Amino acid sequence: MSLKLSRRDFVKASAVASASAMLLGAAPAYADDAPGATAGADDVKVIPSACRQCYGRCALFGTVENGRLTKIEGNPDLFSEGTLCGRAFAIPQELYNPTRVRYPQRRVGEKGSGQWKRITWEEAYQEAAEQFTKIGEEYGWHTIAHQYGTGRDMLQFQAINKLWLELGSTATFGVGNLCWVGSYFTSQRLYGDETQYTGWDGNNTDAIIIWCRQERSRGYYDWLTVKRAQERGAKVVCVDPRFTCTASKADLWLPIRPGSDMALVLAFINEIMHSEKCATDFARQYTNAPFFIDEEGTGYQLRQSMMREGGNVELYPAWDEAHDQLIYWSGDWQNTAGVGGPRAFQWLNEAGEIVPDAVPALTTPDGKGREIDGKTYRTSWDILLEHVTPWTVERAAEFCELPEDKIREAIAIYIDASPHACFTRGQKVEFSINTSGISQAFTIMMALAGNFDSKGGQNIGREPATGYDSFMFDVVPNKEGRMGARRKQTAMNIKKLSVCQNTGYQPILQADDATGELREVTQNSGGQVIYGQQGGFGAVTTKAMAKGEPFQIHGYWQQTSEPILSIEGGKEIIEGFKNLDFFVNVDIFMTPSGELADIILPAAHPNEVDRVEWAHSGHGYPTSHTYLIRQPFHAPLGEAKDDMDICFEFAKYMDVDMYWKDKYEFFDYMVKGPETLPPQLSCANFEEFRNRISVTGVEMATVRNAPKYETGFMRKTSDFRPGFNTMYRGNKMGSVYRFPGTTTPDGKVIPAHPQSDNGKMELWSEDLLLYGNGPLPMYIEPPITKVSRTDLTEEYPYTLITGGRSHAFFHTEYRNSPWMREVHMFPTMDINPATAAELGIEQDDWCWIETYVDRIRQRANLTEAIKPDTIHVEHDWWFPERAATDDLHGALDANCNILFENNGPYDPAVGTDNFGGLCKVYKAEEGAPDNICMTAEDLRIFLPLTREQLAQDGQDDGVAMPTVAAAKGGK
Repeated sequence: MSLKLSRRDFVKASAVASASAMLLGAAPAYADDAPGATAGADDVKVIPSACRQCYGRCALFGTVENGRLTKIEGNPDLFSEGTLCGRAFAIPQELYNPTRVRYPQRRVGEKGSGQWKRITWEEAYQEAAEQFTKIGEEYGWHTIAHQYGTGRDMLQFQAINKLWLELGSTATFGVGNLCWVGSYFTSQRLYGDETQYTGWDGNNTDAIIIWCRQERSRGYYDWLTVKRAQERGAKVVCVDPRFTCTASKADLWLPIRPGSDMALVLAFINEIMHSEKCATDFARQYTNAPFFIDEEGTGYQLRQSMMREGGNVELYPAWDEAHDQLIYWSGDWQNTAGVGGPRAFQWLNEAGEIVPDAVPALTTPDGKGREIDGKTYRTSWDILLEHVTPWTVERAAEFCELPEDKIREAIAIYIDASPHACFTRGQKVEFSINTSGISQAFTIMMALAGNFDSKGGQNIGREPATGYDSFMFDVVPNKEGRMGARRKQTAMNIKKLSVCQNTGYQPILQADDATGELREVTQNSGGQVIYGQQGGFGAVTTKAMAKGEPFQIHGYWQQTSEPILSIEGGKEIIEGFKNLDFFVNVDIFMTPSGELADIILPAAHPNEVDRVEWAHSGHGYPTSHTYLIRQPFHAPLGEAKDDMDICFEFAKYMDVDMYWKDKYEFFDYMVKGPETLPPQLSCANFEEFRNRISVTGVEMATVRNAPKYETGFMRKTSDFRPGFNTMYRGNKMGSVYRFPGTTTPDGKVIPAHPQSDNGKMELWSEDLLLYGNGPLPMYIEPPITKVSRTDLTEEYPYTLITGGRSHAFFHTEYRNSPWMREVHMFPTMDINPATAAELGIEQDDWCWIETYVDRIRQRANLTEAIKPDTIHVEHDWWFPERAATDDLHGALDANCNILFENNGPYDPAVGTDNFGGLCKVYKAEEGAPDNICMTAEDLRIFLPLTREQLAQDGQDDGVAMPTVAAAKGGK
C-alpha cells in the first residue's frame, strides 16, 4: 500500500463522530483498563480527550484497539465543533514513531556522536542529582540553566520553573520571550490578564482585526468563527505583509511594512482618542487616566506622599470636576496605610471621607497641567494625548508603506463597530526589540475603543477568579511561606546572579513624536525579568554558556524543547552546549539538542497523560472560557513519564519542596477553586472533573450580569472589588538595573518606588517606566531594515521575514511525521515571480538565502502573495532523516534562526531579540542538502513501529534513528 493511500484512508476514517461519547465514569489513567470508556468487541474503546499537537487543544475521540491507538476523530459537542487538522490525525504516528525515546539513556560517545546506552530511571536521577549538586556547590546554583518548550502545556512549564527556581537557577532558556510573553508580561502589569491572543469574541462581533495571524494554521474552529461573523455582516481586517489565506478572505488587507506595526497602532489610538466614540467613561472610572504624573520629580504616578510631608503612599491625587476639589483614589485594599477597609478603591476628599459622586477629570486646563501645592502636574490622559496626536494617518502611511485611504478605512471599521469590535494578533508581532511596547499599544487601543469585556469585543482571556490558573503552581506555595531558602537568597542577590545583568543600554532608533524623525537614543533596561521571576532569555543564556558572559553556565536542564532551531545564534548555542559540564534533556524524540546531552529522559506524549486543559495563545470565546480534560489513550510507551511526574520525582532527589505531593493533588486544588467561585465552575476534585469531562467556564456577565471589571472577577486577590488585577506591579518581583537606588550607566539614580495595587488599568505605565523603554509605547525601528541599515542594502537588497506558520508543522515538530512531511516535504522560501525572474530562479529551485551573518538553503516557491522586495523563509527546519553525525540531523541546513545575531538590542522588559533583516538570494547549484527525504517513499523510514517492533526494541544501545543514507545502503 502506498503512503499516500494510507494517509487518505486514515483521513477518511476520521470523519466527525455522529454522537457524543462525552460522559464517562471515573476513568483510570490508562485506556487498557478504562471501564467508563465506550467499548466494543475485541477490547475497542473510544476515549474523549484533547489534542496538543499545537495550541488549539481541539476536543477529540481516540479509538483504542487492544491498547493501541488506531483512529482519531473530532468531538462535535465542544468548541472545536468536530474539526481537526492533519496534525491531530497524525497522533498515532507520534506515539509509535521510530525516533521516539522510550527509555532513559546515557551518552557513551562524544557529544553529537549519536552513541547511547540505556540506563534505569534510578541511575539517571541519581547521576543528575550528584552532578547538579556538585556544580551548585562548586560554582553556585545560578550557574545551572533550565529550559522549557513552547509552553502550550502551561502546567508542565510551571512544574519545571518551580523546581529550578527553588534550586536557585537564574538562567532560563525559554522561547516564551519570542512569543506571547511580551503580551502576557505587559498585560499582567497593565491590568492583570491577557486578551491579545485569547480574548476576542468573534461570535458576537461586528468587526475583527486579525494582525499578522494566520487563523487557519492552528485550530480550524477559529476560522469557522470568522466565516460566520462575515456571514452576519461583520467586517474582517487583516494586517500582514503577506497575502495569506486570512488576507484572501478579509474585507480589507493592509500589507504593512515588516516591523512598522507601532506606527499603525499609534495612528489607531490617535484617531480613537479624537473620536466621539472614545470610551472616556471607562478611562475615567477604570484606568489611571485621571491620575497626576510627577513628571519633573520621580517620574512616577503622583502619590500624596510625594506632595507633602507625612502624606499617604496609597493615595493617588486627581481633580474632581463635580465638586472642583482635589480628591484621592485609595489603593489601600490591604488596609495597611490607614485608608483601607470600606474606603479602599474609593475616591476620598482631603478629610479622608468617601466622595461617592466624584467625577475625576481626565485632563487639565488646556492640557498644560494643574497647579497643586505650588507645583504643576498633568494627568496620564494629557500625556498620552500629547504623545499620540502627532501619529497621524499620514505619518503611519509613510512609516508602514500603506495607502492612507486603506488605513482610514481600517480605523473607521474598528471605531464604528466598537464596543463590539475585537482584535487578535499573531506571534510575529512579538518578534521585536519593542515587544512590550507594542503589547502596551494594543492594550490602549482596545481599552479606549471601549471593547474591554464587551459582547463581541475583547472578552477577558480566561476567568482569573475561577482558580484554573497555572501560576497558582508557584504563587500558592510562596504565599504560604513555602519558598525555599536558596530561592530567597538568589532573589535577594539577583543583581549579581542574573544572567541578564549586562543587557540593555544599547543604541536604538526611536522616532521623535513631534517630527517623526528617527534618532539614535540609548535603550533602557529592565533586567528582562521574564514573568517577574529571576529568569533570563535565550540570547543571554547562550552568551553565558558559550562565552562565560556574565558568568559561565556549567549545568543545564532542558525539557521538551529545541533551542538550536528555535533561538537565534544556533551555532553559538551548539558551542555553548559543548562547553557544559552536565546536560540533561527531557524529550519525546531524539533531537539535535538532545544529541549533545549527557542524559536523556523519555517524556510521555501529551496523549499519554492527564491534564486540565484551557485556552492558550490565540483562541477566542467560547474557547477561551472552556476547560476540559486531556485523558490518556494508554500508558506511556516503554518507561516514558509525564513531564510533571519527572519534575515531582526529581524534586525529591534534590530536596525541593514542590508544596503538592504530586500533580493530582495540585489538580484537586486547581479545579476546586476559591470558595467564592460559582458552583457551576467548581469541582470537588480532579476525579469529579474527569466525570464531567468538560467544565465550560460560564461568562461572568451571565453570573453577575456585568463586565468582570465591574463585579470584581478580574481580581486574582479574591477580594472581588471592582477594578483590575494589578498585584504583579512594581519591582517587587525582581529585576536587575531598575532597583530603586541603583545608579544606571548614564549616571541617573532610580528613585524609590512606592508599591501599590490600585486596581486601575494603566494606560501610562509605571511598570514599563521601570522595566521597559518608557511609560508610553514608542516607535522603535527594528535594527536591521532598509531604513536602519542603509549600509547593507546594496549587498543585501531584500527584506527578510521569517516565521510564517505551516499547517503541517508546529515550530520544530513533526518533521519526523511521514504524513505531515508528505504534505510539506521541504523548507520553503516565498519569492515574488518578478524577483525570481531577475535572479534566474524557477519554481522548486533550491536557493541560498544569505545575510551578513550566515546562509541557509530552502526551496523556492514563486508567489504573488509577497512583495517583490521581500523574501519569506520558514522557521525551525531540521532533517531527522540525517544522522546525528550529519550536522546534528541537519540542524543548520535550512534553519532561518542562524541568519541573525544574538547580540541585541533586546526588548528591555522580556528580552526579545531581532528575527528579521536584510538578505540576498541566489540559486543553489548544489541542489538540496545531502541525505534528506526527497520522495514519499523516502518517508517510509518514519512509519509507526508495529507492536512486535516495539516489543523487540528495548533501546539498549540508544534510539535506532532511521536515516535516508542507511535506507539506501549507505552508512
